[in-house]
Amino acid sequence: MKKVLFLATVVLLYGNVAAQEITATPATPAVSEKKFEAGFDGMIAASYGTETLGINVGGPSLKYKFTKKFKVGAGAFPSLIIVDGKATPRLAVSPIIEYTNWMLITPYYGFNASNKPIWTFGIGYKFI
Repeated sequence: MKKVLFLATVVLLYGNVAAQEITATPATPAVSEKKFEAGFDGMIAASYGTETLGINVGGPSLKYKFTKKFKVGAGAFPSLIIVDGKATPRLAVSPIIEYTNWMLITPYYGFNASNKPIWTFGIGYKFI
């Protein structure tokens, strides 16, 4: 009688553990989220460097998404730079650090008349 009772207890425990393992597995596999994002940024930014003010608008970019709110990448920005009181349109390229809708940028505009590179640092807001 003790053997039958022991065997019944073992079978019930095994069945209980097996049932818990079946219900613990998810029914559908998780869908992987895209980590890279490419497109046009609807943003406006202002940047400032040595005697240079830049007004930048969004252009094409490529970003790596760490989380839903934090991205890092690079982009090109059509810009209007003001140097020595003269406004000149230029295309800038820049690394981008984006958190929610705010972007930190460091646009590079090429060289000025005295062969010095033009760099600025700024902040932008992405509205699209």
